[in-house]
Amino acid sequence: MSWPQNFVQSYVTHKTVREGEKRSLLRRNVELKKECAHLEEQDQQLSKSLTKVMDARERLIGRQRDTQSSLERLKAVIRLIQRDQMIQVTMTATATTTGVSLLSLPWIKPSGTAAATHTVPPAGPSMLLQQKTLVMPQSQTQSQAQSNV
Repeated sequence: MSWPQNFVQSYVTHKTVREGEKRSLLRRNVELKKECAHLEEQDQQLSKSLTKVMDARERLIGRQRDTQSSLERLKAVIRLIQRDQMIQVTMTATATTTGVSLLSLPWIKPSGTAAATHTVPPAGPSMLLQQKTLVMPQSQTQSQAQSNV
C-alpha cells in the first residue's frame, strides 16, 4: 500500500470509530435524559408525598392538642365531681354527728324575711348548725337545772 492509500484507510477507520463513539454517546445521552426525567418525576412524587405527610402530621398534632385539651377539661370535671362527692360525704358525716341533714337545711335566705332581718347574720348551713349546737346545750342545762331543784 502506498502512502496516500494508507492515509485514506487510516482516515476511514478513524472516521468509523468516531461515528461509533458518537452513536454510543448519543445512546448514553438518551439513557441519561430518560433517567433524569424519571428522577425528576420521582422527586415530584416524593415532594407531593412529603407535603401530604407533613399536612397529616400537622392535622394529627392539632387533633392531639384538641384531645389533650378535652382530656384536661374532663379531668377538671372529674375533680369537681369528686370534690362535690367529698363535700356531700363530709356534709352527711357532719349531719349524722349533729342529727340534722345539711342537705335539708336552707342554703339561701327566704325572700320574705330578707328585709326584716338586716341585723341577723345570714342563715347558711354552718350558721344553722352553730345555732342548733348552741340551743342544745342550753336546753340540756335547763333540764339539768330543773332536775336539781
